[in-house]
Formats: sequence, structure tokens, C-alpha cells
Amino acid sequence: MNRRSFLRLAGVGAAAAFVPGCLRQTMRLGRRPNILFCISDDQTFAHAGAYGCTFVETPAFDRIAHEGILFRNAFVSAPSCCPSRASALTGLPFYRLKETSMNHTFWANGLRPYPDILAAAGYHIGYTGKGWGPGNWKVAGRVHNPAGVQYNQIENETPSSQISPIDYASNFEAFLEARPSGAPFCFWYGGIDPHRIYEAGSGLANGKRLDEIDVPPFFPDARLVRSDIADYALHIDWFDKHLGRMIATLEARGELNNTLIVVTSDNGMPFPRCKATLYDWGTHMPLAIRWGAKVRPQREVDDFVSFIDFAPTFLEAAGVPVPMVMEGKSLMPLLTSDESGAIDPKRDHVVMGVERHFPGGRETGDPYPMRAIRTSQYLYIHNTTPVRWPAGDPDGPVWPDDDPTGGFGDSDGGPTKTFIVQNKDRYPWHFKLAFGKRPAEELYDVKADPHQLNDLADDPQYASVKRGLRRRLDRELRQTRDPRTMGKGEFFDRVAREFDDDAKSAALSR
Repeated sequence: MNRRSFLRLAGVGAAAAFVPGCLRQTMRLGRRPNILFCISDDQTFAHAGAYGCTFVETPAFDRIAHEGILFRNAFVSAPSCCPSRASALTGLPFYRLKETSMNHTFWANGLRPYPDILAAAGYHIGYTGKGWGPGNWKVAGRVHNPAGVQYNQIENETPSSQISPIDYASNFEAFLEARPSGAPFCFWYGGIDPHRIYEAGSGLANGKRLDEIDVPPFFPDARLVRSDIADYALHIDWFDKHLGRMIATLEARGELNNTLIVVTSDNGMPFPRCKATLYDWGTHMPLAIRWGAKVRPQREVDDFVSFIDFAPTFLEAAGVPVPMVMEGKSLMPLLTSDESGAIDPKRDHVVMGVERHFPGGRETGDPYPMRAIRTSQYLYIHNTTPVRWPAGDPDGPVWPDDDPTGGFGDSDGGPTKTFIVQNKDRYPWHFKLAFGKRPAEELYDVKADPHQLNDLADDPQYASVKRGLRRRLDRELRQTRDPRTMGKGEFFDRVAREFDDDAKSAALSR
């Protein structure tokens, strides 16, 4: 489809005629901001130039951080695509998302994402790349993805297996050209990078130097692992290139300084002991925010931010009332402050968790429920079913289908996973960290042990710390009505088994 045909067919983005009274007042007081939410797919917090990483090229992210705020403690609600994205869209912790609390399920009835609310307030809404997913949103009777109206029709002229075939930046331009006159916009740039699958050796072939790759200590330091990380880094670069083009488009249109730009990722890198785990390399996200003169530049903020805080932030910025059902707290006080470091003493922790990542990862169909609390000093994890395999059974459905390990399905397949499994006798410690069973409670001093390798849960010297964090976690989970904590975990078990059966049926039909 050519550009002209695409523009004729593109949706208008649901700009509504009805404008609430409070919003009319906001519109009289000043111009409503545009909102550009940029979320990569599977990028760990450390991998951006602004955080000191030297083997990625992220000038666009670094610019947003320099001209705005670089956040050092941003965390997902759940380190898995579907619930992570849904928590950002709804302002709710993952355990309040009903069936949407797990990957490959569906958008639950009653969940209202912020793009819907902004569309009703006159915003032009859309997305490119990956919106909410993976899952079925049509079953809820929706006419478009919860992230907005899809703009994915424009593709790169020379698609390559090394990069995404979607021309995100051109789709963003098409979205802007389809905007009704005078309407502010809300756009979701959902890169499918650096999600696997990668072309093996593409990072090295495109100028990445293996000797510059920083290998975290929970991976074996082998050439194949370094090359795998280099391939991952190449995809981060690609996401950033399109971000840079979008910034340039806004600049050329004179709209950059009236656009609230948020850049982050949905969960950690698709490697063992990262994505789908509650360790920092699964939950700790890059985050930079720019908003023209509204945000004083060159600031670094240490306050803890959860993904549930994005939706109320966007609504408050747009002058739209924040629904009381949202548990997240607006970031506006941090954005409009002149301070750096720790600003709000109440933002001293986050709570997060996961039920299961990939359906079918365990023979029984059961999830592996985890809840955690992270402070500036400690990470406490409660594994409610330690008898199960946390990364999935050693034998079971995997993704992608050609993953030669044939198991541990809650960990995405790839060269690093294969290397650790096939060399478990040579690297037993790394294998245990990635795939071994875990105790009911884990405790890590994240300042002394940033990679969470030394579990202090059984150390008598930390007994009072563990007890205090356990009580604090339980109290917050009860206050925010986590079904698992309230004795209603059978709901999650049923959902996991139901969609596990669907996954097995699909596997048998291939």
C-alpha cells in the first residue's frame, strides 16, 4: 500500500465531540499537551548510553534524558509483556487485571486503558509496532487495540532479518497527517525490538565489538554469549534510530516542546534470569521523560516509579480526571519539581510480581506465583510454590518452537539459554541460577550485590530485615487487593490452566 492510499484508509483516531467541563476549563487555561509513549520490547535498564552502557548506541534516548529527567528506579508491575503493558495502560497492578494478568490470554472486560479516556476527551490516538499484547483484545468487543488505532501499514523499503520490518517513524508521520485539525495526540510507539528472534552474528557483522560487551556474572563469559548480547544490542540501536526520527518530526512541526515524551521498555532482556523473573534484570527498566519547559532538564531522579504510574500521569497532564480505580500515582509532582535525587519520601519502594510467562511451561499447567518488594537497599521475593520449576519444567512447550533445549518455557529460547543448558555440567552454578528451583523466600542486598547472586534469606543477621519486608509486602498486597494474597489464588490457577490447554492444543495442531 502506498502512502497516499494509507492516509485515505487510516482511522481518524476517535476524536470525541463531547468534552467534560473540567477539561474545557483546562483547555482555556492552556494548550493541551501531546503524549508520545515509547516502549521497547525486552530491554534491561542498564542498556542505554545515559546509564553508562558503551556497547549500545542510543543518542535519542540520551537526548530525552539530557533535556528532561533520567529515572534510576523505574520498575514494571510484572516482567512479562501482556501484564506489563496492561498495567501501564490501566494504572492497575498486574494482579488486578483479571485474565489479562498473564501472557497469551485476553483483554478482560471492564479494563479501561488511558487512550480510551483521552479519545473521549478529544485526543487523536494511535500506535505503531506492538501495542497491548500478546493476547486477544477483540474478545472484549473492542474495535481497536487498547493502545490505540493501529498504524503499521508502512514498512521499510529494504526489510532485513536483522531489524524490524516496520517503519515506525513513517507510521508516526502518517498518524500525524491523519490528525483532525487542532486535536492533541496520544501515540504509542511500541517497538518490537529488541525482542527475539535475532540473526546470529548480526551485531558483530554491524560493527559491535565482542570485547566491549559487558557480560553479567550470571551468564558464562563465552564468545557465543557475547555475540548473543551484541545481536540484542543491535536491536536496541534500531529502536533508538526510529525514536530519533520521531523527535526530528516533532521538531520540524514545531510540536516538540508541547509533547510529553516517555521512553521505557516493558520488561528485561530475553535471556535466562532476566525476562519473567523478579530480579533487577527482569524488572528494572530504563526511563527518560522530556516535556519542554514543563520539565527542568538535566535531572536524575532516584524516586521509585512503577508502570502503574504512567496512566494517571498522562491523564493529569491532559487535564482529565483520574479514575479512582487506578492504583498508580501521577508523576507530575516529580516532573514539575526542580529537584534531583530523592524527592518524594513516599516513593521509596515498588511492589511487583508475576504468575506465569509462557503458557504450557509446566506439565500441570500451573503458574509459578511470585511477589516482591524492592527498596533502595533490598529486594525481597516470595515464591509461593517453591516445589515447582520457576522457569518452567525441564521438558515442555517452548518459544520459539525450534528452541533446542526443549524445556524451561518461562525463559525465551536463544543462544545463551541453549549454551547454558547444553553446558550445565561445565557451568553448574550458572545453570542453577537460571533454571534451578528456588526457596520460598529470597533476600538480596542490592547495593552490595547488584546482580542478586547472594541470597541472604537464611542469614540470621538479616532475619529482622526479611521479616519487616515480608510484612510490608503483605500489607500493601492486601491494601491493593491482590487475589492471591487474599486467599483467592485459584482464579489465577484456573486462568493459567485454561490457557495452558489452549497452548497444548495449538502445539498439537502444528
